[in-house]
Formats: sequence, structure tokens, C-alpha cells
Amino acid sequence: MSLLKKTFQFSWIALVATVMLLSSCDKAQQSHDLEFDRVHNIMRYSDSIPRTVDSLMALGEISQMCADFYNMSYNMSRNVNRSCMIADSALARPVVTERDRIYHFLIAANNSELDYVSRHYESGLRKAQQLVNSVDTSFINRHYLLQTGYLLAYNNLALCYILLERSAEGEKYMQHVMKLIDQFEKTSVNDSVAQHNWASKRTQFAVAAMISYCNMHQWDEAEAWMNRAEKYLQNMADNPRVDKSLYPMFCYQVSCVKAYILEKAGHHQEAAQAYDEFTKNPFSKSVAARINSVSYLNSSHRYEEAERNINDVETVMGQLGMKMDLETLNGIVKLKFDAHMGAGHRDSALAVATRILDRLDSAEVWQRRDKTAELATIYDMSKKDAEIAEKEAKINQMRIVVLLIVIVLLLVFFFIYAFTRRRAAASLNQKNEQLLIANARAEEASRMKTRFIQQISHEFRTPLNVLSGFAQVLTDSDAYLDENMRQDANHQILENTNRITNLVNKMLELSDVSSRTVIDLTDQVSVEQIATDAIDASGIADADHLVFEMQAGIEASSVRIATNKRAAVRALALLLDNARKFTAPAEAYGHHDAADKKQRAVLKVSITDTLVQFIVEDTGMGVPANQAERIFDEFVQLDEYYDGTGIGLTVARSFARRLGGDVKLDTTYTAGARFVMTLPRK
Repeated sequence: MSLLKKTFQFSWIALVATVMLLSSCDKAQQSHDLEFDRVHNIMRYSDSIPRTVDSLMALGEISQMCADFYNMSYNMSRNVNRSCMIADSALARPVVTERDRIYHFLIAANNSELDYVSRHYESGLRKAQQLVNSVDTSFINRHYLLQTGYLLAYNNLALCYILLERSAEGEKYMQHVMKLIDQFEKTSVNDSVAQHNWASKRTQFAVAAMISYCNMHQWDEAEAWMNRAEKYLQNMADNPRVDKSLYPMFCYQVSCVKAYILEKAGHHQEAAQAYDEFTKNPFSKSVAARINSVSYLNSSHRYEEAERNINDVETVMGQLGMKMDLETLNGIVKLKFDAHMGAGHRDSALAVATRILDRLDSAEVWQRRDKTAELATIYDMSKKDAEIAEKEAKINQMRIVVLLIVIVLLLVFFFIYAFTRRRAAASLNQKNEQLLIANARAEEASRMKTRFIQQISHEFRTPLNVLSGFAQVLTDSDAYLDENMRQDANHQILENTNRITNLVNKMLELSDVSSRTVIDLTDQVSVEQIATDAIDASGIADADHLVFEMQAGIEASSVRIATNKRAAVRALALLLDNARKFTAPAEAYGHHDAADKKQRAVLKVSITDTLVQFIVEDTGMGVPANQAERIFDEFVQLDEYYDGTGIGLTVARSFARRLGGDVKLDTTYTAGARFVMTLPRK
């Protein structure tokens, strides 16, 4: 849904700019600012907004603040960066006249929208909150465009809360937005343009809420706002006073997202009907619209059609000015990867995965820049709030001093003041210590991620070099290969292709580690089957350097548990693979007497009334007791000379916990390492 989110955000900006520039107030409208309406109507019928703005500026008909507003609105659907620059410059300029105050407010409202589109949710939330708190009802009611800006700020506030995983607060503000629209609608019953504006805004904001909840995988809330959006669309269609020019765009947005939501809810037939409605809409023929449909097509396993629709994704990304950041890679580019994988085109999927790896470094740079800019904005606002709070504190302190002098209680005052200062100093020291600890953790996380990227790049480069070498040999017309050499080449190609596929699967599993979604426990499988499948998947039984043994009682074959077989087998296979790898010497260590001795690994299966335990013991290098929890963190490798990505134990624990169990290291075992994986017996 990431491209859907991005392109719909740009569509939303286009709607805002269209309403701001093309709405007008005729003589029958209840406007309180005729000069404002006159300028607005000139802009409405202008062939070139920038040229008209320059002409009016040269004649002295409009102020610089007015010019900035119309230039910003014009660029919102064309060049977001340009709009941001205009807004920053305008908001830094002093407000001199009452007319400037109007345009300053409208610029600030649209500026919070730009923060939301740029994914600076914390900054957008703060700006929107400050804006709605800085105006009164009398100012807002002067014109319906001021009311529109006020609604826009509140709606941005709601969406930022939703996307920051604070959906309760977001829902509260969304409900407030709808109440405000009802209120404004009642006060403009004789204004046809305003009535159209409120109908459009009601539908627009409902669609935005639906998309935001959908992107956060909150399907119940998304479906609720989907139903509201369809209701508002029907009201638009039935109301003869409402302009229908924006109706097809809203229908296209709702039907596209509706198909995805219904498919996720398991209503496959209704989802297919919604998708058919989407394809009949004229807006669905655009490249961006076809790419928006890929989320539904992948979910409904229509991978061949998804591949066709997403082929031009790079073109659309360029048109929308989208940066190749981590969210884009994990969202849009992953959609293309999923489509290729689902269609069985592994070569195309591998090409996409390679592009993902190539762009990881630049994506991290973009993310750091965005975070830095957002933190700078937040810091600047916090500094201003602190200055205001400091001034208020000084005033209160002066009042207290005067009061204490009057009542001759100087001793009490000094006691309270000293106590407060000591307490503040202690609190400040504690916060400084917390900041130092947090900074150290952040630096460590950055180092681990850097090592991970270097390791995974090496892991991909090695099999790719092998494949490239064999490809050159096989395609060389002068090369002669006997049957043994050909079989060896086939074996090497298959082995290295599987290695790349496993690496890609591990990366995808890593993206799912932080998921809070509960895995469906719908498989009835025997405990023995889980163990044997995990052994086969890990290849530990075929390892030449160790002796492997499975110890399970008779009841292991008869006891069946309700779980997710794939996840349970994968978690146990990762633990067995860990035992296989760390009982062999690292490549950098070479071979020696101790290394050449046969190592030993055991899988023990234990069953109680409530739990099933899978105990993996080995005689390998072991894990220090003080690292018992750290080894489950992402990208952690205690010995850098061993191959690997440092995510196996992280993924294993994630799967086990989402199945209702856990994975722990038994620190009492000192002959190597012993991991205990538990699953509930249901």
C-alpha cells in the first residue's frame, strides 16, 4: 500500500490546491471579505497562476504574503519541495496587516499537510496542533476557505496520530473533523460553492482515514471508514447542488482500497467486484492507478496481472519525486518483488532483490537526512515553547517574591526555592544519564546495522560470482565440458541459486520480526513431524563435522498440537542450523586437532501437560552467560569470523513467541550451547 499511500497523498494535495485556487464566491455567497473574493476569482480564471501573481504584485494589487499563498498552492501538486521552500519563507515573514493574517493562516495549514506527505509526522502533528490552538472561532468563520484550512489542520493532526500508532487519539480527532464539517455545512445552506466544498471535504477526509488505517494494517477501522466514504460518495451523487467533477476520482480511490481491504478480510468475491468497479473507472487507466492495484492483486494471488501493472513503477516514482528511502524499498519495490516471486519468475525477483541491496546505503542516508530535518524542526519548536514557559515561570516567580515580601515569609520562600532547585538538578542529572545510555545504544545499533549490510553484501556477492563464472563457461561456444564437469556446474548453479533465495527469504523474515500480528494456529501436526521437518530443513543430519542424534519418546509421534507448522518448523530449523554452524570451525581459524574431532549435537523432545519442549544441545563454541539475551538482538554476532547475518536467533524467537511459546538459552549448560524452544500444548 506504500505507493497507494504516496500517490493518494499527492492526489489529496491536488484536491486541496484545486479547491483553494478554483473555488469562488459569487454575490449570493455569505462572504465577509469582498477584496479576498475578488483576488480569488481572478486566480480562478487565470491561464497561468505564476504570471498572474507576478502581474498583480507589480501593480501593487496583492501583498507578498498573498503571492506566496497562491504560488505555494500552485506548486503543491507539481513540486512539493518548491512549496515547502515558499512556505518556510512566508511563515518567517512578519504579519503586518489583517489580510496578511488570513494568508499566513492558509499557508500554515497547507504547510502541515506538506509535513504529513513528507512523512515528518511528529513535525506535522506539532504544527497542526499549534495552528488549531492559535485561532478563535470569529476568525475562522470569516470565510469558508479559512474553515477549510482549519479542517485541513485538524485532519492532518488525526492522520499523524494514526501513522504514529496512536490510533485512539487519531480517531478522536477524525470524529471531531466530521462534526466540524456538519457544523460549517449548517451555517452555509444558501452557499452552493461552500456546500460542494463540504461534501468534497467530507469524502476526501474519509478516504484519507481509510488509507491511513489500511497502511497501518488496522483492517476493522479501515473497513469502517471505507463504509463511511461510500456513504458520502452516494450523498454526493444524489445531491444536485454538488459539483460532480471530483466524483470519479473519489470513486477510483475508494474502489481500489476497498478491493484490498475486503481481500484481507477474506471476502474474496466482494473484493473482486470492487476491483471490477475500479477497472471501469477512467482514472484506473493511468500508470499510477495500475500500480496502486498491485497490493490487491498480490493479496488475491493474481501475480501475472500484478507483474504487468507494476512494470513501470520506476517511471511513476520519478514522476512523483519519490526518494529511494527505506520505506520505499520495503513498500513499493517489495511489491514488485512479491509479484515476481508469486508468478514464479525468480530471475526477475532476484533482479529486484539485487536493486534493493544496491540502494540500501543511499536509502539509509535519505532516512538519516529526513530524521535530522524533522528533529531540527521539533527542537526549534520545543525551544520556543521552553522560552515561553521560562518567561511565564519568571513572572510567577516575581509574583511569589512580592507576595512573600508582603507577608514577611522570606525564610519559607528560600527553603522552597532551594528544595525545588535541588530536585530539578537531580532530575536533570538522571535525564542526562538516560540520554547517554540511549546514545550509546543508538551508536551500537548503527554499528551492528553497518556490519550486517557488509556481511549480507558479501553473502550475495559470493554466489553471484559463482553463477557469473559458470554462465560464461556454459555460454562459451569453444568450451568443452565432459559429463562430470557439467554435473558439477549444474550442482554449483543450483546450490548458489538456493543460497541467494535463502538470503532473500531471511531478509523478508527480518522485516517481519517486529510484527505484532498473531500467526494463525490452524495446523494440527504431530510433535515428531515438526522435529523431523526441521532436521531436514536445517541439513544438520548430513553435516560431516558432527554426529547428530534425535531423542524423542513414543508419545512424540502420537501427540498433536494446534500450531502453525511452517513457523514452528522454521524456528526449530534455525536453532538446528545454529548448532550445525557453530560446531564447525570458522573459516578464518583453519583446521587443528580439536577442530578435526567429531562434534556432537542432540535434539531432545520433551512433552508435559501444558508444553512441548524442543531442546537443542551442541558441543560447539558456546555462549557466555552475560550474552544470553544479547544474542537474540538483530545483527548480533559474537564471533565475526563465522559466516552469517546475525538474525537467525532473532527470527526464531519472534516466530516462537508469536506461536505462544518462547526461545531461551540455558546458561547452566557449559559443554557448548543449549537452546530451549517451547510451544503450548493445546
